[in-house]
Amino acid sequence: MKRFTIVLTAVLAVLLSGTVICAKETTTTKVFTYKTVGEKELKIHLHFPPGWKSGDRRPAIIFFFGGGWTGGKIDQFEFQADYLAGRGMVAARADYRVKSRDGVTPDKCVEDARSAVRWMRKNAGRLGIDSQKLISSGGSAGGHLAACMMIADSVEADGDDLSISTIPQAMVLFNPVLSFEHEQMITRLGGDKRLARKISPTSHLAKNAPPALIIFGTNDRLKAFGDAYWKKAEEVGARADKFLAEGQGHGFFNRSPWQERTLIAADKFLASLGYLRGSPTVEVPQGEAAERPARQAPADRPGRQSPDRAGVVARWMKMDKNNDGKISSEEAQGQLKKNFDRVDTNSDGFVDRDELVELGKRLQRNRGGAARKRVHPNVGNWKNLFTEDLSNAIFTKGVWTVEDGVLTASEDQAIWTKRDYDNFILDLEFKTASGTNSGVVVYCSDMKNWIPNSVEIQIADDFAEKWAKSPKTWQCGAIFGHLAPTKSVVKKPGQWNRFTVTCVDRKIDVALNGERITSMDMSLWTSAKTNPDGSEIPPWLNKPLSKAPTKGRIGLQGKHAGAPIWFRNIKIRELR
Repeated sequence: MKRFTIVLTAVLAVLLSGTVICAKETTTTKVFTYKTVGEKELKIHLHFPPGWKSGDRRPAIIFFFGGGWTGGKIDQFEFQADYLAGRGMVAARADYRVKSRDGVTPDKCVEDARSAVRWMRKNAGRLGIDSQKLISSGGSAGGHLAACMMIADSVEADGDDLSISTIPQAMVLFNPVLSFEHEQMITRLGGDKRLARKISPTSHLAKNAPPALIIFGTNDRLKAFGDAYWKKAEEVGARADKFLAEGQGHGFFNRSPWQERTLIAADKFLASLGYLRGSPTVEVPQGEAAERPARQAPADRPGRQSPDRAGVVARWMKMDKNNDGKISSEEAQGQLKKNFDRVDTNSDGFVDRDELVELGKRLQRNRGGAARKRVHPNVGNWKNLFTEDLSNAIFTKGVWTVEDGVLTASEDQAIWTKRDYDNFILDLEFKTASGTNSGVVVYCSDMKNWIPNSVEIQIADDFAEKWAKSPKTWQCGAIFGHLAPTKSVVKKPGQWNRFTVTCVDRKIDVALNGERITSMDMSLWTSAKTNPDGSEIPPWLNKPLSKAPTKGRIGLQGKHAGAPIWFRNIKIRELR
């Protein structure tokens, strides 16, 4: 592992030090460090347009990725940034600290974003931008950061030059959170009302606020934030344009054809302010062309569909014998039938064209090899964690049984490995019932008193009212009591889910149903009473994780809270 880390670090250093030519071969991307916090360098990726030179005074836009202030990746807005650079702007994508990687609360994310904006304005000369033509943009939590730039008196990082304003000339906000003065939001700040107001854009909205384009899907529960902002903007006379995608949920703008449609809306909005000229050059895919991936492979060009995927999807749809636009489990064949539950992401018992397109995207990403790390591993040659007769397991006889490869328990008792494990990847499938509450337990040092002497990755039926209303750190994929998942992606009861848990020393990563949802560095959990974000730890977890051993038994929790749980295909790979 150490040798791999050194090589990977060297490769990244080479990549970050030079100039990267983007897919269209007309824009250029360079990477800079805009801020250093402790030993961490925060990077900003600049997309420069064709013909750019340092003496230019071009309009600029800065994007902040989403991820609930907990996770997310800087490459989220790569497509939009590259497009706008092609339209003549200088486009930036800024990294910032998040809870899962850095143990910070949302106010620190805002601090970093404000530092990034100040860095751009301070370096306007060498970046070839007009510091008075700067637009802030982002999605979800990143949209919140972008909106917070309009607040004159907000949270500030030590060492920032406060004489440089963060207030942008305009904002393009994709399904943003626009207020922390909300019961559920303020808990992320430990209930600090003063701090919540400092990072609540709607509370600071006035007539002279930057013009904004705010984009939401009508089925996004966060749209309530947009409604409140639009209402107040109308009252005070501020410009706040509205783009609504009918029937769409959160994050819809990341995929075609909505990626192109929202980009066209942003283009027209910026053109109305004089920052772009001419008509949008991006095209909305039509028919099968709508299946073009949200982020194109290098060989693709904007507005063109990959014929390979279109053909694959068309061949899959031939399984639809009754021509109702959906494939049932009875109609499915081959690998699609074998993996039906995984492809049926909305668990409605059918696979439709949208789900096949998403499957095609996942397959293409997996074919990318080393450039794209797969979410779930290929476990074809991995060892079973437990033998078929459970002879290598510790459990109360009669409680745990295996039938047709499915492991389940009749009582609330755990099953344990007979030996300890340290660095490993555990991959398994589980199925919940209505109200299920179970878990995967790692690093257990005391099987008789395992709750405070281990780390539990939660399994729960998030659709059950009891668990849906519980703290987010009690929901499926959480590090129980300590770290909430970035999203809830567990399937409805009766459907099989896939779980991958990677444990390397004090780093624990969790993937569920094709999504990376949790990433923890145990060394940040130095208290037994409060998490790094200030939230309370359940009193029965009375030992700080930073001092917990990183070697121990692996266990599965049984029939807890009166509801059963089923496991199958439990595989492990030890990391040397």
